[in-house]
Amino acid sequence: METKDKGQVVYYYNRESRLEKASDNARFTVDHYGAKRPGLIRSLTATRSLRYLFFAVLFMAVAGLVVSYAQRSRSSGSVAGTTLSATAMWFEGYVYVSVKRSAPWYARAAKAAPGSVIEIKTGDGIGSTLGLLQSGEQELRLRFAAESKPPRVAVVASAVAAAEAGGDAQAVLEVKVE
Repeated sequence: METKDKGQVVYYYNRESRLEKASDNARFTVDHYGAKRPGLIRSLTATRSLRYLFFAVLFMAVAGLVVSYAQRSRSSGSVAGTTLSATAMWFEGYVYVSVKRSAPWYARAAKAAPGSVIEIKTGDGIGSTLGLLQSGEQELRLRFAAESKPPRVAVVASAVAAAEAGGDAQAVLEVKVE
């Protein structure tokens, strides 16, 4: 490196002239390995068989997400601005249902009001029961008679006063009986 004038730098290295004098192997190496590497998607879809495999894996992942969404538990819901979750079990001729209240995820940091009064109806199509989840209560436990263990129990939760309902006025939960 040398300077002719002040601040002007002269380089004696010239890539093109070096490659003109280089061997065939050196030019082959520069042509094939000096290029920018392809990205992940381009290398996964470079050939027909890789493209087929890539889209098959992508389809299976999407199908798995759709199936898991369709078969997920419907044992929780929202009524009057609060989140309800239900569990059920069968023991000695009775189905025991427990409904728990919690604040929604966006209001957990803030101190929320204790909640509104929610009417809970639960049953398996043959037997049923009714209860009220009062504004200060966090959990309600109900039971009803059942001759045999039902596979699922329906829980219908409704806000008692429509003016108090900050969200949905009614939610239907489907609970698998343990």
